Amino acid sequence: MLARAFVISLERATTRFEHAKSLLSQLPMEAEILPAVDGSQMSDAEVAACYQRHVHQPRYPFALRRGEIGCFLSHRNAWQKILDSELDAALILEDDVLVDGDQFQSAIEFVRGHAPKDSYVQLPVRKVPRDVISLSSRGPHRMLLPTVTPLRTSGQWVTRLAAKKLLRATETFDRPVDTTLQMHWITDVRLLTLDPSGIRDLTTELGGSTIGVGKKRSLTLEKVSREFNRAMYRAKIARLSSKACA
Repeated sequence: MLARAFVISLERATTRFEHAKSLLSQLPMEAEILPAVDGSQMSDAEVAACYQRHVHQPRYPFALRRGEIGCFLSHRNAWQKILDSELDAALILEDDVLVDGDQFQSAIEFVRGHAPKDSYVQLPVRKVPRDVISLSSRGPHRMLLPTVTPLRTSGQWVTRLAAKKLLRATETFDRPVDTTLQMHWITDVRLLTLDPSGIRDLTTELGGSTIGVGKKRSLTLEKVSREFNRAMYRAKIARLSSKACA
């Protein structure tokens, strides 16, 4: 199997970029930095060429920030790199993860040996959901099929066939990359989840998110409204996910 690792990182985020470079020597295959798309530097025309609101149902309730658009395009670049490099699969990491040595090594060995040839396997940094089907296991590692795809794109194993489908389905997008990946009835790519993954989140230690999502301490009307809309949206996705899995 021809595989390579890509670490997505925004060069101007110097602390995270230095951490990304340090990750390269810790990965169990040939690895390189994949420069992130800087959404803040995109023109209105560049944004309009890839992003439109309300393309799919259920409607995503929020307009995307430029950072979220850049993040999505960064992952699309990684998927395109898989095709251009004629890889069978790629390990794609964001620059805010910490690799846990031996556990990560065994996790990748397990994925390489057990992931289907058309799969996208999440390497989560959060606890896996309870509503899952166990597909295979070796040692401490399990390959799981969740009813509702967990959010976040901290780490993933993406095969060539999955990358091709995702590129075709996301030429225009209307929501963040992780919420789009939940909609396997749109992308035709059902995400699997690996537990344990051998990585953990370092976002806070590295200075916070680079996509412009901050947490407000005060309970404003705007925040209450966003939380309500977010909860309603996630409930719709959960219902559609259950229906698509029936």
